[in-house]
Amino acid sequence: MKYLKVALFTFNLLIWLAGCTVLVIGAWLLLEPSKGHILNLFVPDIKPHETINLIAYSLLGLGFIVLTVGFFGCRAALRGNQCILATYMSMLIALIITELVTAAIGGLMTFQILSDLEERLSNKLKVDYGHDSTSDLPFSHSLDFAQYKFNCCGIYGDDDYNGTAWWRDGQISGNKRQVPLTCCVLKNSENKNTGSSPMSVVSRVFHKNLNEKPWLHPQPKDEAACQVEDEEGHEGYRHKEGCLGKVTNWLQCESFTLVFLGMAMAGIQTFGIITSAFLCRTIRDMQEE
Repeated sequence: MKYLKVALFTFNLLIWLAGCTVLVIGAWLLLEPSKGHILNLFVPDIKPHETINLIAYSLLGLGFIVLTVGFFGCRAALRGNQCILATYMSMLIALIITELVTAAIGGLMTFQILSDLEERLSNKLKVDYGHDSTSDLPFSHSLDFAQYKFNCCGIYGDDDYNGTAWWRDGQISGNKRQVPLTCCVLKNSENKNTGSSPMSVVSRVFHKNLNEKPWLHPQPKDEAACQVEDEEGHEGYRHKEGCLGKVTNWLQCESFTLVFLGMAMAGIQTFGIITSAFLCRTIRDMQEE
């Protein structure tokens, strides 16, 4: 029985560490909300930070629940009481079901979002992209951020802006740009300003006025060369690849990470249930002797 208690205690330490990991991910999303701009490309008619905050607070809540269950499991291992063990197993089963259902829903939502993403983004680029008062500003800012972050331009390529509402407005106003400035090769590039390392995140949290939202204030390396219509003229000054493949890969990677984390936690918790069941049976057999 001693070895079963040690095994159960070890499993619960792993569960506790998994809960800490979920908490850290949730806190990191709150400190680094720029992911919300990319998520806004997939979820229409929602402000960028609403989606990312919902995910972050959900992860924080799940993390606290997992920590509570892990703490309860450690106590169950130390006490070796059948009633406490039975309660602990019920909590683990409920948590596993919640995690598996959440992972399944997340996978289905990702598939559904990607199924009509190409057509929806193309239509929104043609009609809604722009910075005037009548346009969809969240979408415009999100696409600018994606172009800035992934070094891409448009949905399929830099030719996507020809004939769009944004392009026509520029022709009328005399500001005849071929592509937005975020399509240009920039001085304030992604690797300098929006890195994902802990130090860069902390730096942006405590120094918010330093290079804040550089995708809204892009600084092309050579704006005139970037806007040259001839392909040879803007080569090396404008990004040519479309953003569709890059944002799709980003969503798939993020979804896979969350699903994998949920499945890994469910696997650890399953071992906890099995160990608890063996411990419960051992205690019962000892009481019957």
